[in-house]
Amino acid sequence: MTRPATRSAPEPDGATLAEASTGATAALPERTTPLDDPTSAGPVRTCVGCRRPAPRSVLARFVLAEVEGGPQVVPDPGARLPGRGAWLHRDPGCAGLAVRRKAFARALRATGPVGTDLVTATARTWAVEQVRTEHDDKGRPRPAPRDRKRVDE
Repeated sequence: MTRPATRSAPEPDGATLAEASTGATAALPERTTPLDDPTSAGPVRTCVGCRRPAPRSVLARFVLAEVEGGPQVVPDPGARLPGRGAWLHRDPGCAGLAVRRKAFARALRATGPVGTDLVTATARTWAVEQVRTEHDDKGRPRPAPRDRKRVDE
């Protein structure tokens, strides 16, 4: 007595039994590993603000801590504090989205409301740093970098 096949076994030419019977040959996408992706820079985390995945190195970590008698979301710049972490792009827009949608309470699995004052304060410093890198010392916008090399004659 033979057992009925629960899976379609691959045929010698790479097609499955179902494909062989219908004559369909669909090309499968190549599998990629994180090592194949040149943009991969280590572990990947999801931003709680915009919900996009990004390398851990470009995100900021926040944890839940007891501050002044209540739960407060605090930054963890070294990513070493104990407990569950929530990751966020270093962008004021992502911070605003996360606070507005109350994403920190869900991501950190808090049982009640959490304070996000330190998140908004940290986002303000990110905005100031962003302006500083885009402008020179006198407040003028920095020129865009040129791609061409300068050749002196």
